[in-house]
Amino acid sequence: MKFNKVFLATALMLALLAMGVVVAEEVSLGDHAFDSFKTFLQPVTAKLILKGKVMKYTNSQLYKSELQGISDVLELINYRPRTIDSYLQSIFECCVWLDASYSIRLNDADVPHLRAFLLHLIRSKADGGLGYAPRSVNIYNCALKKYFRFVLRRPLTNDDLPLCRVDHPLPKVPSKPDVMTIIIGTQNIKHMAALAAAYGAALRLSEVVTLRFGDISFTDGIVTISEEVSKSRYAGRVELPRRLKNILRRYWEECCRGKRPQDWLFPGQKEGSHISTGTLSQVFKNRLLELGWEGRGYTFHSLRHAHALHYYQSGADLFQVQQRLRHRSITSTLIYVQLDARLKERKHIENPFDDPAFPEFL
Repeated sequence: MKFNKVFLATALMLALLAMGVVVAEEVSLGDHAFDSFKTFLQPVTAKLILKGKVMKYTNSQLYKSELQGISDVLELINYRPRTIDSYLQSIFECCVWLDASYSIRLNDADVPHLRAFLLHLIRSKADGGLGYAPRSVNIYNCALKKYFRFVLRRPLTNDDLPLCRVDHPLPKVPSKPDVMTIIIGTQNIKHMAALAAAYGAALRLSEVVTLRFGDISFTDGIVTISEEVSKSRYAGRVELPRRLKNILRRYWEECCRGKRPQDWLFPGQKEGSHISTGTLSQVFKNRLLELGWEGRGYTFHSLRHAHALHYYQSGADLFQVQQRLRHRSITSTLIYVQLDARLKERKHIENPFDDPAFPEFL
């Protein structure tokens, strides 16, 4: 394919604009040059989106009016920053795809256009892309419904954009010996302490990385999870077990030269930052690879699942498990009853009528 100088210059300028290097208001293109580039851009952009290589909305100056409109609404509803970020990225990707595929803005899109976008996400794996799980597609779905309801005042129903059916398989949960093998065999003491905190205090990955020194009370034996950090926005106090205390003391002695961290419990490499979720998740994956357990289906969150299941099996009732995990609804906690039942199915359980306390009936 041959390109003239005007076309190449236009392509470069549009690429810089898309990356946020230059601002739209600073760019002046002739109509012919812009139309030529857009004709070339449409299939390329669509293909990039299908492969999951679309740019982050934070690095772009495009579609600012759409993004600002939904951002204000989500902030007003008091959504968490991470949820807002996810919804904004979903809206941005839809805007880019609609522009590339149909040359329309999101405000002008109809239900068939939106369905086509969601179908592209679902089918992208077959087209050589990364593919989107049903849960992920539903995030895009919900983001679009929020936009049309609150920004455009054109509410969409589940009949317009049906949600993907999501399977809810029971998670794979490591046994107590497996948990100990994962934690104790970790060579880096900071990483060991982080894994131990996840299991010992039943913490989510995001809660582990954002722990501060002030959240740990050795005197009271408590780990405090702030409302800002907790996924459920439910501040909680969790028991600090003896073994976790010992691992944290060893961590401070070896990694911090006997000094307790001033701010973040697990600092990152950059000054003033905490360890990232990506780093800690990779630490867990690497540990599984070392053990040859990559096929067991464990994730970092399996440590929290393991704590809950082992706590329940130790005699805690469902309400106590709910409080320990800081679930807003006990429905979320019922999974551990199912897990316990699944494990018991593997063992032969005596029928109560065969108990020796009953006499034999001849």
